Amino acid sequence: MIRLKTMLIPFCLAGFITAVHAGQPDSSHLWYIHFSNANTRPTYDDFHHITEAQQQATGRGIRVGIIDTYFGYRHNEPLFAGGRNFSGDSSAFEEIAEHGLWMATTLREIAPGVDIYALNARHKDRDIETQAIVSAVDWAIENGLNILTYSAQPFREQDRTEIDNAVRKAITQNITVIFIHYDLPENILPFAFLPDSIFPYTREADVNVFHYDYNLLLLDKYRQYLSAGKKQPESLRDHPYLSFSSMAPVLAGIVAMMKEINPALAPAECKRILIETSREIDYDGYRVKRAVDALQALKQVQGAP
Repeated sequence: MIRLKTMLIPFCLAGFITAVHAGQPDSSHLWYIHFSNANTRPTYDDFHHITEAQQQATGRGIRVGIIDTYFGYRHNEPLFAGGRNFSGDSSAFEEIAEHGLWMATTLREIAPGVDIYALNARHKDRDIETQAIVSAVDWAIENGLNILTYSAQPFREQDRTEIDNAVRKAITQNITVIFIHYDLPENILPFAFLPDSIFPYTREADVNVFHYDYNLLLLDKYRQYLSAGKKQPESLRDHPYLSFSSMAPVLAGIVAMMKEINPALAPAECKRILIETSREIDYDGYRVKRAVDALQALKQVQGAP
């Protein structure tokens, strides 16, 4: 069975959310600014041709479940088509509006027409979390969702069999699964625009996604960035806009556009098309092998030459 190597890179927003599970986030001071429309400036758009793809499809009618936590669901219901709390922590689902909300906001920007489902399953107790994730996947099957994302730390070795079985069951029901840090062969595994020398997984990533999300600014990181004269930080994890977490909702938005055009696309077909239409690019002095191209993916789905 394929497993992860020792991680050589930070978990970014996924790592942040793990850290705050040790206790509730400190609300005594302002520590982040969350935007809602920042990524259509030259970021994902430059590398993945999002705006052009949106002229062809917006993901209308496609149901995407985000397995995460901190959705602030009670205060952001218009963003969601539905949701369910599987962890038992009502505050993490209803009140706290952070990581899960950020993922939903990015997904909405990439695919404005999608129906987003908040599946609250992250928990500081990993045993509770595993059962909650399995329950969330089962719920997604029962409720006819089309795509599932997960943006957090790798699953524990002892939990893989149970989670793998649930995910494989979802895939047999035509649910496309896009989880970061998850090397199951059937999963669509993204990696950042980073050199191969720091690649952390035991199988090749399927595609590469730009790893900065301008919808969120972590203020402590930004203060450090300003103090350094706005220079590229020595450590990747110190960049104020770094987000591996957002790779999953970005890919989910592109797949949602593909499935709007052809709802019958199977998960393996979605993966194949994303890989075949990706392109090799120069980035920061090295080659990125499989940068996702949303427009070309949609053209292939449409059968355009």
